[in-house]
Amino acid sequence: MDLWDGEVLVDAPEVTRFLYEQIGREPLLAELTEIQYVPRTTGDMGTFFRAVWAPTGESVMVKLNASVIELEWMSAISRRAPGLVPHVYASGRRLGDVDMGWLVLRRAPHHIDSGCPADCRNLMLAAARFQQVAHDIDKMTYPIDAGFFEWCMPDAIKADCPGPGKEVLARLHHDMRWIDEQCPRVRCHGDVHFDNALSEAPGGPLLLIDPIPRTASWAWDAAYAQMLSGKERTPRLVPLLAEARRSLGLPTGDPPTLERLETILLAWSSMLWWAIKPFRRDDPWFAEQVRRNLVRLASSTYRSA
Repeated sequence: MDLWDGEVLVDAPEVTRFLYEQIGREPLLAELTEIQYVPRTTGDMGTFFRAVWAPTGESVMVKLNASVIELEWMSAISRRAPGLVPHVYASGRRLGDVDMGWLVLRRAPHHIDSGCPADCRNLMLAAARFQQVAHDIDKMTYPIDAGFFEWCMPDAIKADCPGPGKEVLARLHHDMRWIDEQCPRVRCHGDVHFDNALSEAPGGPLLLIDPIPRTASWAWDAAYAQMLSGKERTPRLVPLLAEARRSLGLPTGDPPTLERLETILLAWSSMLWWAIKPFRRDDPWFAEQVRRNLVRLASSTYRSA
């Protein structure tokens, strides 16, 4: 039986039954009761089961097909900063007879609104706290460097990305050098967006999930979230992340530096998501934001600075 379709588990009844059986064979999951499959939603890389952790009676989520980087970072952050990610009850790299990463997390069923300023501010505070906590965690990260954008920007241009994409690509190394001079790289969460922040109770503290840690400018988390899951009512996230970092005593830069940093990173994020999220191209608002972000960078005087 084929379990995977590329990197994603096959969503079929026979696969679900097989995975349920494997959960029952895993000794570290013997404390689970009331196990129920959670139907998959669009975009899920993992497969989920809802259950009860018998020793405490708490509701938990079992995530299957977790990556090695997610296993390591969720466990490390859960130990170091309880309350920043859902509590990790157990984890492993093998499920019964199958090589497959898995996590047991305290359930956090409540989502936030990308159009609510308070939710946006809280999300950026959580992102800043992750950067603060992660600064000396010596685990795998992915670099956000020139090579990353040389991979995605040509694809965006081929896909008729609105705005002067070729000009943005042409100045990539110049802008990257400036960022590296002004903003030493930090360990970012790497996948900050509005579906990756949950709470255990409505309005409660936000818990980050699904980390893919990157070494990047601190502002990348904000620019990434702005263009991946932002909408018309979403406020500017880079200033909110700067505000959150200042509240934690972390460096940000002066206003001109912040403005230039936001201009560069929003253009880069725009081209990333135009390249790899084709469904967003049909959104007129998103397309216009992409165009504006690229025009803003390409027409700036930063090139000669």
